[in-house]
Amino acid sequence: MICQRCRSGILSRLHRQHTVGWSVPSSARQLPLQRTQFRNYSDGNASTPPPPQPAGGITPHSASSSATPGASQPRSAPEGDHTKAAPENPTKPAPERPLSSCPAGTKLTGLNFFKNKPDLFALDDSEYPDWLWTLKAEAKNQPNAASGGIDLNHLNKKQRRRFERRQAARVSHLPPQVPAHHQATDITAAQYNQGERDSGDTVAQATEGIEKRIDVTKSAREARRKGIREANFLKGL
Repeated sequence: MICQRCRSGILSRLHRQHTVGWSVPSSARQLPLQRTQFRNYSDGNASTPPPPQPAGGITPHSASSSATPGASQPRSAPEGDHTKAAPENPTKPAPERPLSSCPAGTKLTGLNFFKNKPDLFALDDSEYPDWLWTLKAEAKNQPNAASGGIDLNHLNKKQRRRFERRQAARVSHLPPQVPAHHQATDITAAQYNQGERDSGDTVAQATEGIEKRIDVTKSAREARRKGIREANFLKGL
């Protein structure tokens, strides 16, 4: 317990400290405000000193050229003789196009397979793309290997008929090719059809049977696709 005399002494001391803290002159209390008023403001750009200027009569270009004696100085060209630093890209020459046998506006008979579409007419040679003219040159350089190296485009009507007769005569002597899905094949051969093969090797027999089944499936699938394409073509006529 604190006695009443000590308590009154402590309170008097606290009261004196409180009054002394607030008795500071107003000029001292306004000191930080005055400092903030005279604060220097900058725009964020660091001021850089100007570069040193060379002595009189010396330009930066001459100073750099004199410092490097091996460097060559550019020569000044006359006013009427200026050359471009980057020359223009050379334009590619246009491919030579042979003259078309059909003039523009000629009706192309036999090329329209649809009844509901207009007839086809020949265009001007300049309206066709450039790659179209290169097909004829490639056909000349690469003869058809299926026809024995003979280009049918260079044959006339009689020569083409004679060639077709020869090809038909050659094909007639060949045995007919029966599709795999029309042949009677044993996917897994029976014991009496195995011959000299080992009947105990079941893995080899199963592998061979799977390969035959795949061949039959591919042949039947190609035949169905061919029939679908033919049916769709006939429906569009």
